Amino acid sequence: MISIRSARTGDAKTIAALSATLGYPTDISAMTNRLQKIVREPSQFAIVAEDSLQTPCGWLTAHAFDTLASGFRVQITGLVVADTHRRQGVGRRLVAAAEQWAQTIGAKIIVVFSNVERVESHAFYPALGYTNTKTEAVYRKSIA
Repeated sequence: MISIRSARTGDAKTIAALSATLGYPTDISAMTNRLQKIVREPSQFAIVAEDSLQTPCGWLTAHAFDTLASGFRVQITGLVVADTHRRQGVGRRLVAAAEQWAQTIGAKIIVVFSNVERVESHAFYPALGYTNTKTEAVYRKSIA
């Protein structure tokens, strides 16, 4: 039995461990700082999936924002499910919760970006009704 709940700063250790499985290693202190900011910001959505032993087995974050080009939207900014819980509907439940939140706050569109290397994602999101609308390059510059 999987349950979905709001993320708490106490989840930092587990969220950091799950993030590392996708190639985003983060120390617990940095993750705690990130969570503290995210959980108190109304435009942010952070949830955790727990198994029947109340062990976190996945997480999702999303962000609501306005753009001049396309208006108000929600973007899924992170989704991780533990290897041991994949293909059991955990990701589907997390995305459904994000979609419900998006509807609640009045967003008409929800988007997600997925690295081309995440092969499973490119089957997962279309199975949930998402359409690939764009291929783009991502440019990054460190300013600190």
